[in-house]
Amino acid sequence: MRIDKHSGGITMHRIHRRSPALLAAALTACTTHADAQDANGYTWATIDHAGNRATNDDELPVTPGRRYGAVDYEFQMATTEVTVGQWFEFVQAYLPIDQANGNGTVNDGLTGSGINIRGIGVVEIREGYSPNRAADMSWEYAARYVNWLHNGKVNEEWAFETGVYDTSTFTYNADGSGNHQATRSEGATYWIPSRDEWTKAAYYDPNRYGEGQEGYWLYPNQSNTRSINNLLPEDGGEANVTRTDFDNWPLDVAQFDTTSYFGLFDLDGGVGEFTDTVFEGGLNNNTQRYYMSNYWIDPFDPNDPFAVFFDRIDYQSSIEMNQAGNLWGLRLARAVPSPAGSAVLAGGFIFLTRRKRVNHDICKDTVSTGRP
Repeated sequence: MRIDKHSGGITMHRIHRRSPALLAAALTACTTHADAQDANGYTWATIDHAGNRATNDDELPVTPGRRYGAVDYEFQMATTEVTVGQWFEFVQAYLPIDQANGNGTVNDGLTGSGINIRGIGVVEIREGYSPNRAADMSWEYAARYVNWLHNGKVNEEWAFETGVYDTSTFTYNADGSGNHQATRSEGATYWIPSRDEWTKAAYYDPNRYGEGQEGYWLYPNQSNTRSINNLLPEDGGEANVTRTDFDNWPLDVAQFDTTSYFGLFDLDGGVGEFTDTVFEGGLNNNTQRYYMSNYWIDPFDPNDPFAVFFDRIDYQSSIEMNQAGNLWGLRLARAVPSPAGSAVLAGGFIFLTRRKRVNHDICKDTVSTGRP
């Protein structure tokens, strides 16, 4: 599904005009289990409680019998989706290599809908597009971005093509099936999250049924009630989702203070988020992957009982691996840094004390005024 949006007329709401430093402070103040913003512009939440159980039938009523979300190690997830500004840096770095490899006419899987390439190698964010809006891209280019981060953002071809995902496997057979590496390589420091990792980060709560009684919420807002969509944050909206205003949505990341237990924003809305988990029973080998979350368009009547399917854990689709679709993007996962590495990444910020829930009043004031 592809929805073309006008490049002009994107409404700039509140946080769009904040400086990077103020945005970092706002995101850090409004997350739980979170470290300070790192050198790449990401704030990370530690997904702890290793060895948690998987979902049960009451927690995944759409597809009873399936068991998702069990993860036996700690890891981290970015509290926001990859933004156009963060993706822009990667496009600038990879474009010469992409063009040297024969992609003179740039695939929108690299640029997404927010970045334009003029002439020979002139890269720019489209006029009217906020750099703080969630970026869209293809799965294959998302894998290259992860490789690049894993390899320390070295601007040499090998750093984009190996490390986490071996892009030499990104080939297709005559029948359209693909041969893509099934999942991340051992030792990856950054990666596209798995379905279980994403499920845990979005729905799991170690105190779901009372202190120390773990479980999963039906929605990624720490509740069994769907988030209010199609409204701006100041009007009571809780999700980065619209049913009518396709020109001005999605809003920038972290506009809505609704989060998961671990403090992740925009798990409902923004872009549908890639995983590297192959869809069981897929017809095209490793080219069908789960993606998670509802994206920013909700064409369904909110009273339609089937609409809730798009907010459940089990949403999956066949992804065109080398093309963008305006609706699909990326939230990064990474290994928990060593204590020494954490101190460097924190950049002098003090780690936050862990607490169960976000203080929404503080978050709203921080995001709207830029004052933590």
